[in-house]
Amino acid sequence: MLSVSRPPLGRYTALGLAGFLAGFLVDTLAAGPAMASSPTRSGTTQASAPAAPPPPLVAGWVSRIEQRATEIQNAPKATATRIGFGTVVKKGDGGVIEAVLPALEIPSEPVVTAVGTLPGIEPAPPVVIRVRSPLADRVGKVARRLVELGHLPADQWTESFEDPLETAVRAFQIVEGLQPDGKVGEVTRQALDRTPAQTVAMLRRSAAMMKAQQASIPDTAVLVNLPGQTVTYIERGRPVLTMRAVVGRPSRKTPLLQDKITSVTINPTWTVPPTVLNEDKLPNLRKKGNPGIKNAVVYVDGSPVVPESVNWWSVDVGRIRIVQKPGDDNALGRFRFNLTNGDGIFLHGTNDPRLFSRDLRAASSGCVRLEDARLMADTLLDAARMSDAAVTKQLDTGETKTIRLPNAIPVRFVYWNASVDTAGTVRVHPDIYDNPPDVPTAPVTQPVSAPRPSATKPAPLPIPMAPPAASVSSATVRNLAVPTPAATRM
Repeated sequence: MLSVSRPPLGRYTALGLAGFLAGFLVDTLAAGPAMASSPTRSGTTQASAPAAPPPPLVAGWVSRIEQRATEIQNAPKATATRIGFGTVVKKGDGGVIEAVLPALEIPSEPVVTAVGTLPGIEPAPPVVIRVRSPLADRVGKVARRLVELGHLPADQWTESFEDPLETAVRAFQIVEGLQPDGKVGEVTRQALDRTPAQTVAMLRRSAAMMKAQQASIPDTAVLVNLPGQTVTYIERGRPVLTMRAVVGRPSRKTPLLQDKITSVTINPTWTVPPTVLNEDKLPNLRKKGNPGIKNAVVYVDGSPVVPESVNWWSVDVGRIRIVQKPGDDNALGRFRFNLTNGDGIFLHGTNDPRLFSRDLRAASSGCVRLEDARLMADTLLDAARMSDAAVTKQLDTGETKTIRLPNAIPVRFVYWNASVDTAGTVRVHPDIYDNPPDVPTAPVTQPVSAPRPSATKPAPLPIPMAPPAASVSSATVRNLAVPTPAATRM
C-alpha cells in the first residue's frame, strides 16, 4: 500500500487561518438580518426586507379622505353652474312642447234671427302651437353643469332631456356612488350643486370624526354609517361585506350607539313599538277598526281580541299590544339581529325591498333595515357553526328560533359624511339629519337609557274577546302570548 505523507502545517499559517475564520464568524453575527438583504456578486438581492404593515382600516380611510380633500382644495378654480331646489327632471322633460288652444265656441247649427236664418259654421280645428317647456331652463342648467364636470361634450349642451343627457347623468351618478337611474332628483341635485369648498369641509369633518372614533372601533365589528345609509361588516381589520341600509327618518333619528349583536333570530315576530303604536297604529284602529298589519294579533290587557269589535276610542294605548306573526309579510323580514340597548334599536330584514333602490333611504322609525339580511345572517351564524343549509331548513319551518352567537359582535353607529370603497374611491354623503352630530371629543360610551315613566292606566273596560276557534286560533295564541323581546323601532 502506497502511503502519501502530507506536509506539516506551519505554525503561523495555522494561526492566520484560525484568525480568518474567527473574524468571518464575528462579522456574520454582527451583521445579522442586514446581511440577508445584502446584494450578491451578481447584483441581485438574496432576500428583501419585510414591508411595513398597512395602517389600520379606519386610519387608512382617514389618510385617503384627507388626501382627496387636499386634491380638491388645490385644484384650479372652475365655473360651477348651480341648479338649485326644484322639480325632479328626467328623460322627456324640457325642450319645446306642443300646446292645444281651446276651440272657439261657434254654432254649427243654423241660427234663426229676426232678419232671417244664418247658416251654421263648420267648427275650426284645434290650434296646436309649440311653446318652450317650463322645465327647459332647469334641464339646461343640468346639461351645463355636466359639461363643466366633463360628463357631457360642450357641443351637446341642450335644454331637452334626451338620451345623451340621460347617459351623462348616469355617468355622474356612478362616479358619485348614487343609484344610476338617470333622473336628477334631490340627492343627485345636491351632488351636482356641491361646491369644492363644501366638499372639502365635509371631507375634513368626516376625517376628524373618524380619528376621534377609531380607537373605539374593534378589528371585528359591524359599522352602521348613517349618512352613507350603509352597513359594513369588518372582520380582523378587513371589510368583508357592505350593503345598503334604511335608517331612521329625520323625525325618528337612529341614535349613535355603541352596542353589540348577541344573537340572531330567524323567522322573528314583530311587536309594534310604543311610538309606532301611538302615532300610527292606534289612529288606524280608531279610523278603520284594524291596525293595517297583515297576520297580526291585537291584544288588550294581555288578551287577544277581534279588532273590529272594539271601540278603540275608549281604549288607552298603554293597554294595547300588537304582534305580527313570522312570515314574508313580517315587517322585520326573516331575520332580526338582536342588540342590547334599551331604545328598541335593532338590525333586521324587511318585507318591502323597494326602498333600497333609492338614494335617500332615511325612512325607518329608528331601526336599521338591511338590503341582504340573509347574507349578514349567514356570515355571523358561521361562528355559531350553523351552515347555510341549516339556516334554510329553519326558514322553511316558519318557526321562530334565536341562535346566540359564541362571541358578541360589536356594532358602531357613526355619522360620517365620507367613505372609501374597496377600490379606494372617496364617496361623499349628504346630511340626512338637519342637525348632524358634532365631532366627539372622546370615544362614545354605551348610553344608558333613562327609565321611562310608567303610564297610568285607567280601569279596564269590558272588551269583546276573540272566539277561540274563529279569527285567532289557539295555536296562534300559544305562539304569540309568550313574553316577547323589547318592541323594535323599525
